[in-house]
Amino acid sequence: MTAHARSGALTAGLILIAIGVIFLIESFHESFSVWHLFVRYWPLILIIIGVSRLYRYFAWPGVPPAPEQPPHKE
Repeated sequence: MTAHARSGALTAGLILIAIGVIFLIESFHESFSVWHLFVRYWPLILIIIGVSRLYRYFAWPGVPPAPEQPPHKE
């Protein structure tokens, strides 16, 4: 598993856990509304996705240069 795929699996797992916790809280507290939170804070989701993409762009190691080959003798 590549580092990128592993990071994606971790992110997906954390998102699923967060969604589950939110719905669990909603089922215990009638005054808590997921939809009210979503309508109010949806721009925050876009900001988090953008920051995550920027972090992955700058944190991803570049492709190392190819090692120099000794001159080929014939």
